[in-house]
Amino acid sequence: MNDSKQHIAALIQARMRSTRLPGKVMAEVVDRPVIWHVVRRAKDIESVNDVIVVTSKKPDDDIIEKFCMEHRIKCFRGSEEDVLDRYYQAAKHFGIKTIVRITADCPMLDPVIVNQAIKEYLVGGYDYVSTAYPEASYPDGLDTEVFSFQTLESAWRDARLPSEREHVTPFIWKNEKGRFRIGNINHSPNLSDKRWTLDDETDLQFIREIYTKLYKEDSIFYMGDVLKLLEKHPELESINSGTKRNEGYLKSLEEDIIKMSDGEETSLNVSESLRLFEQAKKIIPSCTQTFSKGWTQYPFGVSPIFVSRADKGHVWDVDGNEYIDWPMALGPIILGHNYPTVIEAVKEQLNNGVAFSLPHMKELNLAEKLCQWFPYAEMVRFGKNGSDATAGAIRAARAYTGKDVILCCGYHGWQDWYIGTTTRSAGVPKTVRDLTVPFPYNDINTLERFLKQYKGKVAAVIMEPVGVIFPDKEYLYKVRELVHAHAALLIFDECWTGFRLHKQGAYGYFGVSPDMACFGKAMGNGFPISAIVGRADIMTIFDEIFFSFTFGGDVVGLTAALDVLKTIEERPVLETIEKRGKILIDGIIQLITEYELQSHIGLQGYPARNIMTFVNDGYDGLLLKSVVQQEAIKQGILCGGYHVVTYSHTEKDINDTISAYKKIFAILKGAIDSKNLRSLLKGKMVKPVFRKF
Repeated sequence: MNDSKQHIAALIQARMRSTRLPGKVMAEVVDRPVIWHVVRRAKDIESVNDVIVVTSKKPDDDIIEKFCMEHRIKCFRGSEEDVLDRYYQAAKHFGIKTIVRITADCPMLDPVIVNQAIKEYLVGGYDYVSTAYPEASYPDGLDTEVFSFQTLESAWRDARLPSEREHVTPFIWKNEKGRFRIGNINHSPNLSDKRWTLDDETDLQFIREIYTKLYKEDSIFYMGDVLKLLEKHPELESINSGTKRNEGYLKSLEEDIIKMSDGEETSLNVSESLRLFEQAKKIIPSCTQTFSKGWTQYPFGVSPIFVSRADKGHVWDVDGNEYIDWPMALGPIILGHNYPTVIEAVKEQLNNGVAFSLPHMKELNLAEKLCQWFPYAEMVRFGKNGSDATAGAIRAARAYTGKDVILCCGYHGWQDWYIGTTTRSAGVPKTVRDLTVPFPYNDINTLERFLKQYKGKVAAVIMEPVGVIFPDKEYLYKVRELVHAHAALLIFDECWTGFRLHKQGAYGYFGVSPDMACFGKAMGNGFPISAIVGRADIMTIFDEIFFSFTFGGDVVGLTAALDVLKTIEERPVLETIEKRGKILIDGIIQLITEYELQSHIGLQGYPARNIMTFVNDGYDGLLLKSVVQQEAIKQGILCGGYHVVTYSHTEKDINDTISAYKKIFAILKGAIDSKNLRSLLKGKMVKPVFRKF
């Protein structure tokens, strides 16, 4: 400890040119400038033997150097904007082994807390220790960071973004995995909602009030003293309660976007999305609950990451930007966001309870409705999402047939039995993966070969009757004949096609009835619900297998589904979707032809669900997709590369989208012809959620 102490220095970052409160470091608090109080407190840190003010070479900061000289405080001057370089050059100049980073806007810095951080750094063998990352639990204004010179040098060498250069340490904690060992000291209870820093005039007023009541010339006060004072005078906290934590860092994140745009600033402000993203990284793996909604699915840096509200066919992000919404929550919306009759039905149910100790009569109501709706359906079981339904159907098929192998075609959810066939198979035992075999769509010969290869072992064939490619003539009939010839069950996964391709799904469109079918998504218009329907002799196996969970008969989802089906019966829902969806498809295809992009962009699907395909860009289509998304977002179009047309999308929404694509395709054509496509992308390229083996 004593040997290390000789190499530990507090570097106090200070400058006069503050955007929100210019000259704040020299503002007077009880007849002393703020910088004096910060230095005074830094000198009281037990483990620190040197305190150095690091300021810029700008003439505005001459006053800081003069102050330091008058008070015999060491001072170093460097770059104004590149504060990381300023810190590195100062540490190198003074031969500092361990750096304690302090900012001059923290006149209530607590030396005891700083010392705790230093001890944690030394004892724990860390590269970096903070009171604020990965979790802030101390009041804003008591932030402390401790790190080695080697860590600082590594960041100085490799950091590129404005936020990483201006704020010194973001590069360190953004590269924690595999590069830096990071520690954090916490306080319980969490006090991060308290604001004791100095960024604006209200902060200065608050700090002056605290100092007036607690400051003594011969001693300093600590966090505990301030907390006791605020208990007696809670009104003091209202003085500066309206300012965001780390507002300066958020401003730098916006500058990152400009840098990623090669100097061309996007017209879209996504700073609040980026702020929430930084927060989410600390507490939510992947920053999302659903991969396909996550930040990797849109060009990061120039795209919204979080939404705040939606209505009809539009959505608003947390920064207030409005978009025509084409992903529509990955498909569960068919009538439109906030469809009035569905919302009113749910509100009425909320007044009568949402969870019960016995089955609710609406389970019976909806089951009867579905059996009337689908002629092949004789019994029904409910779930919350599509994965519940497909997994339940697979378990039922295995129990009914006494066989284990499943042949699948399409996407069927996150459960082990299916996801083990994809590149997202981590955590799925090999023995489970081996029991499910994917087969290609519209290839009856391969299906027949697999049925023969696993003769006597196949419990079921589960497939999406339509993905975005339609079946060859008689294909679905031939599938059913083959499956039944091998004493297996045919399961249609209609989570996408149900209530969207036709009122009666694939059965209504093709006339082919499965043994069981799985429905979800559109059935609840955004409220979670799914269903397995099928022949009674098969469905009674649910009496034996375990398909039971607390929210299996969730009355909110049941209520929504009943109103959705009623609306589809009484209103021209599918007719409207068909008409407007066809206009959108025809318009996009015409533009692809007009701009001679057929070798790069295609469109597949049906009016209610169509997907753009991207090829021949050198990046498996991901570059083209990213550029299209980026440019669409600029024009108020949120598109994940596909379009889910709903009853609430208006003719104007369709026309505005086609107009946007006209501009986008013109840009693409020019970039492709000039071999300059890569330079169009200003954000990061999107990534696939998974790939099928």
